[in-house]
Amino acid sequence: MGTRGDESDFEKAMSDAKPLENRDKAVRPRTLRRRRRVQGEDSGAAVKFDIDLLGERVEGLAPGADHGLLRKLRNGEIARDARVDLHGHDEASARRRVHESLLETRRQGGRCVLVIHGRGRNSPGGPVLKEALVDWLSQPPVGSEVLAFSSATSGDGGVGATYVLLRG
Repeated sequence: MGTRGDESDFEKAMSDAKPLENRDKAVRPRTLRRRRRVQGEDSGAAVKFDIDLLGERVEGLAPGADHGLLRKLRNGEIARDARVDLHGHDEASARRRVHESLLETRRQGGRCVLVIHGRGRNSPGGPVLKEALVDWLSQPPVGSEVLAFSSATSGDGGVGATYVLLRG
């Protein structure tokens, strides 16, 4: 047990300490993992992307694509041509909606789509649509049209949304 002098020294040392904000939030470790999608020989195969996961953030870049474009996308510096909100959709209807929206944006000459998928806070297994979106973006019919994707800036939904950059 400490003495009264020890307690006084401790209180003095901690006098300017401030309580942490958002104490009810769990802190997730920020780890970086890289994985690669494999590109098959036939036209129906998935497209290969370099995919980075950092905490809840995700981004992907097609082979040969400019890293500067990914940086601009990540920073929200590329104007959005379309927006698709997946709230209220199940996985199958969300996939159709994403594919239709990306292909229609491409047909109209647009390049950047904001896909709002949510953070998955109400899903027992975590963010179902967010995780599925990464797979959908590498698969036909849209995989060959996608140049890069990145979690959105906080003003556009943060990790609950993803910017998708289409080939120009």
